[in-house]
Amino acid sequence: MRDIIIATLFIVMSGFIAIELGMSAAIIEVMAGILAGKVISFESTEVMDILANIGIITLMYVTGLEIDIDLLKQNLRPAATIGSISFATPFLSVFLASVYLLDMSQQQSLLTAIALSATSIPIVYSITKIADLSIARKRLILSIAMINDVLSMAFLSIFFSRISVLLIGFILGLFIFAYTFPLFGRRVFRHFKGNVVEFEFKSIFLLLLGVAVISEKVGVESALIAFILGMITSEVVIKHETLAMKLRGIIFGFFAPIFFFKVGLAIGLSDLLRNLTPLILLFLAAFLSRYLGIYLGGMGYAKKKARFIASLMNSRLSLGIIAALLGYDQGVIPEGIYSAIVGAIILSAVLSSILCRVYQNDLSKRVIYEG
Repeated sequence: MRDIIIATLFIVMSGFIAIELGMSAAIIEVMAGILAGKVISFESTEVMDILANIGIITLMYVTGLEIDIDLLKQNLRPAATIGSISFATPFLSVFLASVYLLDMSQQQSLLTAIALSATSIPIVYSITKIADLSIARKRLILSIAMINDVLSMAFLSIFFSRISVLLIGFILGLFIFAYTFPLFGRRVFRHFKGNVVEFEFKSIFLLLLGVAVISEKVGVESALIAFILGMITSEVVIKHETLAMKLRGIIFGFFAPIFFFKVGLAIGLSDLLRNLTPLILLFLAAFLSRYLGIYLGGMGYAKKKARFIASLMNSRLSLGIIAALLGYDQGVIPEGIYSAIVGAIILSAVLSSILCRVYQNDLSKRVIYEG
């Protein structure tokens, strides 16, 4: 209990600092974990490990909820074009840098490239929400982020999945669920809407935990399936506004912070310093390639906003960290490279946030000047 209280204290302070600095709380929570491990030699406990594992699954589910199929259809052509560039440019540059400059194996290089090719839909959404952009432009940017993350998850699924009869049967079951859920989901959730028992809320958690158990049996990562479930159920859950709000509240207020704090605990300051060269190389390869790729590729669709979109899409966080953690837990990537990847992700998120503010202020001044 003492360890949970200490961890909670660090997490609460992280939230306060994040609000004051105007940064993502997840970034500060990872840093808090690094600091706790260094300053007070804090170590994760069994209870924290369980809560962090639930945090991974629920976080991936909420990320899947952000994939709006209808919105993607409305912006399919530009979103598919820029979103593919947003994924492909860092993927290729990080893979080549990992193989030829860092002397990593092809398997390690592939996973590193996938981790640093993801973006962060929650950060993109939060910034576009307050940005001085038209509704159509905001929808386009969100659609680009969705395409980017769908590609990231597709590659991650291929990397970690082991083909078997059970897996094929499981995938078929998911297809059936995807087809039938919107039909019975709306009726069930409408019937129990507003009840004090919170039946819908409990049903979602039961579904996620049940799938986590089944995923282990069929040889696929539960986090990946949670993301797919989020996509499948998004149409019903998002329209059920109270349920969506409760899910986000408990996940981002409790489970996700514990996960990010534990990620920080697994990274030592000495690891970051020892792996400063790969950290900087990975950061530059991922950030610059995506920035240039989107800037040049997006000029035809959003010329005046190209720099802003290029900076915003470099907001990496949850998916990248989870991909790195899965690789680290399964022994694909060593501790040093894991620290370098997470460090590059944090550095990208911080620089992206700074550049977005600069470009947004510039856009606002231009709007005022142009009248």
